Amino acid sequence: MHSSDLIIKPFRNSDEEFELLYHLENTLESHVKDWGSPEMLKYEANLIPEKCNAECEFLEIGGDVLGYGYTGHDAWAFDTTLLDSNLAIPNEERYLVHAQTYLEHQISKARRIDGVDTLRAWLSRDTEFMRELYTSNGFEISLVEYVSQLSLESFNIESFFEHVQRFEKSSLQIITLKDLQGMYSDWQERLFQVWHRIEMDVPTDVIEPDLDFDFWKASLFAPWFEAEDVYIVLDGDKWVALSSYDRSDRPTDTFSTDLTGVLPEYRRLGICTALKVFALDDLKKKGCKRVFTENEEDNPMYQINLALGFERIGNEVGCKLRL
Repeated sequence: MHSSDLIIKPFRNSDEEFELLYHLENTLESHVKDWGSPEMLKYEANLIPEKCNAECEFLEIGGDVLGYGYTGHDAWAFDTTLLDSNLAIPNEERYLVHAQTYLEHQISKARRIDGVDTLRAWLSRDTEFMRELYTSNGFEISLVEYVSQLSLESFNIESFFEHVQRFEKSSLQIITLKDLQGMYSDWQERLFQVWHRIEMDVPTDVIEPDLDFDFWKASLFAPWFEAEDVYIVLDGDKWVALSSYDRSDRPTDTFSTDLTGVLPEYRRLGICTALKVFALDDLKKKGCKRVFTENEEDNPMYQINLALGFERIGNEVGCKLRL
């Protein structure tokens, strides 16, 4: 392997650098192109707590910034013993030496941090290039996610008549968060509780998330958030399931699934399928044409999404190195 002329440049949070970061993410990592904006990146970056010690760096090669890397503790599942990271670089053989140099830089940095015993990396694009890079450096695959999308132009609620009919015969009802806001003065706390219980049930390779209410609220209720895009299942007065969707911060006919799930005691009743059918039909009526989502390979929601017509468009991978 040849020597690297890689230059690691710190990210300084300027508007120009957020533009560049967005371009790199869109080019090197995104499965759905041109969704979001540099302003969305900036908003999300400002939410990361100082305790996470987040650090982003640009990778300059031959005078051009061709990639970037990130390290920091997970804000959702904060763990001082685990340092998260990623690396985005063109997956070409000529850049392998630079990728290796930067990964060694990240590993060395993690080993110098007191209390950190594990470096976790997230591969937003599961390619042979990236897998080989990480596994050859001792990382072991810890989580696989499938990215899938659905064209709502071909989605027809009548195809799922049995699921809808079964739900309608129950005592359950589906109401949007927008309507619930006028019914419950404590709607934020109720949403947080059901959200947290559902998220605790999502497969993960980190510690179970102990959600901080203020961080969750700021993350969810971004300036572009719409309460009408969150669908809640009620059993009487009890919130038992939800399906939440994110808009971009700029006009688009593409939505992202945030979280869908049901409380454990309400499983295997067809609630999630009926809820998603209702939500997708409603999104279609609003003018949405495409929905994309991510599911862990062992998450039952993935099979539900396939049954609803979602098609897999890519994989993402988590891997870990014991330091």
